[in-house]
Amino acid sequence: MTEQPPQHLPDAPSPADPRARRRSLAIVLVVALLGRLLVLLNVAATRPHNWLFAHPYEMGLLASSLLHGHGLSSPFGVPTGPTALIAPGYPILIAAVFFLFGICTFASEIAIIALQILVALVTIWLMMRICRQQLDDRTAILAGALWAVSLPLLWVPAIFWETSFSACALPAIILLALRCRRHPTIASFLLLGASSAVVALINPALLPSLLAILAWAAWQTRRVARVAPLLGLLALLLLFSPWPIRNACRFHAFVPLRSTAGFELWMGNRPGATGFLDESLFPMYDKSELASYVAKGEVAYMRDKSDQALQYIRSRPGIFLRLTLRRCFRFWAGTGNPGGPPIYEFHALLTTLLGFAGLVFLYRNRMRAFAVLLALPLILFPLPYYITHAEFRYRVNLDPLLTLLAAYALTQLAAQLAARRSRPTPSTPPPPDSAAPRSPRSQVSSLPQPSASAAASAPSPPRRAFPC
Repeated sequence: MTEQPPQHLPDAPSPADPRARRRSLAIVLVVALLGRLLVLLNVAATRPHNWLFAHPYEMGLLASSLLHGHGLSSPFGVPTGPTALIAPGYPILIAAVFFLFGICTFASEIAIIALQILVALVTIWLMMRICRQQLDDRTAILAGALWAVSLPLLWVPAIFWETSFSACALPAIILLALRCRRHPTIASFLLLGASSAVVALINPALLPSLLAILAWAAWQTRRVARVAPLLGLLALLLLFSPWPIRNACRFHAFVPLRSTAGFELWMGNRPGATGFLDESLFPMYDKSELASYVAKGEVAYMRDKSDQALQYIRSRPGIFLRLTLRRCFRFWAGTGNPGGPPIYEFHALLTTLLGFAGLVFLYRNRMRAFAVLLALPLILFPLPYYITHAEFRYRVNLDPLLTLLAAYALTQLAAQLAARRSRPTPSTPPPPDSAAPRSPRSQVSSLPQPSASAAASAPSPPRRAFPC
């Protein structure tokens, strides 16, 4: 007897499947594009022409500084010298847009939003590709559709930050890790390492997750590839190293990622902290903080803020624990923005609950390696925000993975419900006086039985001789 294939494996593709897949992908992408174009038209028609660059200011100022030949410097609008406040990847990209369309012009605003819309479409394609490689077509279509029409995600391209690129980066790196597992060649690991370095230069907060994904790929291929993962790690370090080397030369201090760690920690852990981001404390808006920043220099200013935060945490561990638990809940519930729209909370709670349910389904369906791969960023990426502040846009970086897992959970729940409905119900026996046919034994038992006297007078049958 042949065994039935596991339920979590996709069906064998039919000859018509590639055409159907392309059609479903095109429909999802068109729907996503139309929704985001409506956002673009809304921004162009109802907002001031410099609306995108009005908040936050830092990206536009850093990109302008790069164009004027001053390098990455002066993020607060006054000459303050070199900065490591923000990693160089996104400001360099914005500087390229400014070079083509002008500094903080309406054309640059439209170009940036259009570029980030394109990145959102690529994100959908990556999500659906992962689903079709590892899960099934229904999950792929549902995941892409959820990302295409979710209202909070429609506005992500209008965020003047690296959020769109960070959200696109994680599924891209996971897809490369899966490729390394299938084809553990040196070229595959070099591509994974180099791509991880580029992502880390855009958003250094993703670096722990990127290293964990690279370690996952190395572990999965440990029996057939030992040198290739090391070369991939070397490629990551070589391409990323110019950034900390530049910081060491400029600041005479070790700043491997960004200089803002101490400042972010202080904003979340100080007298009067509520766990929300308080932008009024930024040197951009607070003249006393700006004067302190200019007088001390960036590294000394950030170090001083770090010392203040650590002293506050040591003196008030109970308050720190309560704030940390509050921020943890806000990160996953989408309530990290004070006064944020309720649709943020609905989207976040839905994808969080269903996303973690999807991880459970993967584990139960014996896809444990894939479940671990998706769980690594979900565990590692939020850690800094638990102790600082947990805005909704930080969670968007994990949204492609959560949406993918949520779609898988929904398809599994639907399959279980359909299986229960199709299960045959046990039949009940007919009543005694029904017209249902009776068994021969019951028919015999219903025949009239001879009386005892008739049975006694009846001749007995002849007895057979016992064989010798």
